[in-house]
Amino acid sequence: METFKAAATEGRTDAVTLERLMLLWTQAEAARLTSLRASSGGGSAGDTPGPEGSIAKLQMAELNKAVYELCVELLGTDGLLMDTYERFAPTGTALDGVKDVRKSWLRSLANSIEGGTSEVQRTILGERVLGLPGEPRVDKDIPWKDVRRS
Repeated sequence: METFKAAATEGRTDAVTLERLMLLWTQAEAARLTSLRASSGGGSAGDTPGPEGSIAKLQMAELNKAVYELCVELLGTDGLLMDTYERFAPTGTALDGVKDVRKSWLRSLANSIEGGTSEVQRTILGERVLGLPGEPRVDKDIPWKDVRRS
């Protein structure tokens, strides 16, 4: 929010930017409520996790990227420059006021890869929630050691 306030003070925001911010906030709130609903109902403790985790993972990975993308855009030309490129995992986030929002944006790009790519999550949702036919798997019944690789 501080990034938006600073951009507004410097005249780098307009109605389109404000609408984009509000849409992101709405998506974040919908994601929060969806996660709450998925974690509180449906099954008893110890049940096998269902596709709800894929919904949350996909939703939050894409949302995180979009939020930090807006933050970097609000920085204007300052969003193009990095002061250092440390080679260690961040211990905080830009939302904590600990790290540079530009580094948090770079880090957010990994959210759609780690823990199962967004494409894999979409496949899970398509097959398990929507009942779409599965992708062709010609090597389904072949042991991994015997699967032909390039």
